[in-house]
Amino acid sequence: MPITTDTFEEGSERYSIEERIVQFLHENDRQAYNVREITEAVMETGWSEANVSYAVEDDELMGCIIDVATVSSILDRLVDHGALERRVIDTGDGERSYYRTRAM
Repeated sequence: MPITTDTFEEGSERYSIEERIVQFLHENDRQAYNVREITEAVMETGWSEANVSYAVEDDELMGCIIDVATVSSILDRLVDHGALERRVIDTGDGERSYYRTRAM
């Protein structure tokens, strides 16, 4: 259902997940993190369900999947734009992508 411009203007701005990712990796620039670790560090509980108007059966699992997919997409864009570095590391349990801020 659409809302009026006045109603829209009364709302508050959501934080930028992209900004939180860059800030987190910048503040922790001595380490690299995988997508799940970054997701857990920057996403607030319930973020993905905030705009869902109906309940999903296993909503906790669904929310986790949506959060990881969202962060993964943002990480790919940040790598493509040169803001972050990505390396594929063999962790012993398979290969996993790790991210960090660009080397200076």
